[in-house]
Amino acid sequence: MPGSFAYRRVFSSTVTRRWFFSGNLLALFSLLSLVLMSLASCASNASGKIPLTMWYYNGGVDDNVVARVNQAFPNIDLTAVKVNDYENKVRTALAGHSGIPDILFVTSDVANYYPDEDQFLDLRTVGADDIKSEYLPWKWNLGVAPDGRVIALPTDTGPTALFYRADIFAKAGLPTDPAQVAASIKTWDDYLQAAVTLKNATHGSSYLIDNAQTVFIQMLAQSRTQFLTPSGKYVADQQYMKTIWDMTAKAVKLGADAKVQVRTPAWNEAVSNGYIAGFVGAAWMKQLVQTAGPNTAGQWRVAAAPGGPGNYGGSFLGVTAATQHPKEAFEVAKWIESPANQLVAYQDIHIYPSTYAALDSAVANQNESFYGGQDTTSVFAAAAKVIPTFYESPYDRAINTAFTDQVDLMDFQGKDPTQAWNDAQRLAQRELLR
Repeated sequence: MPGSFAYRRVFSSTVTRRWFFSGNLLALFSLLSLVLMSLASCASNASGKIPLTMWYYNGGVDDNVVARVNQAFPNIDLTAVKVNDYENKVRTALAGHSGIPDILFVTSDVANYYPDEDQFLDLRTVGADDIKSEYLPWKWNLGVAPDGRVIALPTDTGPTALFYRADIFAKAGLPTDPAQVAASIKTWDDYLQAAVTLKNATHGSSYLIDNAQTVFIQMLAQSRTQFLTPSGKYVADQQYMKTIWDMTAKAVKLGADAKVQVRTPAWNEAVSNGYIAGFVGAAWMKQLVQTAGPNTAGQWRVAAAPGGPGNYGGSFLGVTAATQHPKEAFEVAKWIESPANQLVAYQDIHIYPSTYAALDSAVANQNESFYGGQDTTSVFAAAAKVIPTFYESPYDRAINTAFTDQVDLMDFQGKDPTQAWNDAQRLAQRELLR
């Protein structure tokens, strides 16, 4: 037995040594080689440039600006991917902590990403504070997570105004000059009264409100308070929200809206044939109107919104914590959203700027033939510069849906406003318990 043990010991040792040198050592060398190659690829690619990846969605950024990144940064090789089903792909990547790009566009619901703030680089660490003053304060603050981490730079904004058909206003006996319209339609009550006047004067062939949900959304867009406080307290059962709700219900009761939902073929047709003669909407809707009603060119105007300045929409651009090149990724993001490139994007694809320099540029403030020679940029800029700072929470999208679904039931199915209000409160509270 001792001899047998010695044999097994020698055999085991021999095999182990042979296996180590013939297998493990080669495997170790291979692994080391892969690590070195990986480290090398993190530093640069085959061309010696720093590789960066960026995800964005159609309309989120100007393709012409993206195409110039590598020219502006000769040491960087940016791979920019336009992603379909954008939010689902981003959510999947963040949840799996895998395949996350260096630079990431974030939709207007930036608060939905606050719970994932640790997956974003705090842009203060790479110089964001140096450019903060270039941007509209309220927009900048939306890219700041609750703990103070700056997770994204502002891209575009959605300041709101009253769009209206000057020719149909004239037929209805309403003022047509934007300054006069703004002076006569200062409040939402004024707006509803004008809507009734226009409907009656045109015998129901034209409306100044496309649907009741627009009233709710745009009044909320003007509110300093949304649904929750920064401390997480639900406040949408208070008087400010009831005031918004009651005005929305009043629009329905008066029969002042066209009951046509936005972003539908029916809305496009209604804009084209004059059934929709006005609405309160964001700056980015200028292009929707032009696309829907090319035959109405020269007839549209824009005036200050009733109730004051508001914002509806606008995206962000962040650098992820997954990047191996935080400084370089930030420099690219900063360049893409610089005032000069925001101005280019506004000219190319009509996304409204978030920087003062772009808003004030003579290039942006031009007379527009579709809007009867009016400089509409100045109207939206006046609103953008005075929009109050407001807080959005990760729950806002779901809670908003609880309310707007009930608004639609009032508008399209005649649901009792009180019952709809109570149901909206119940459904909103349920969302908070998920």
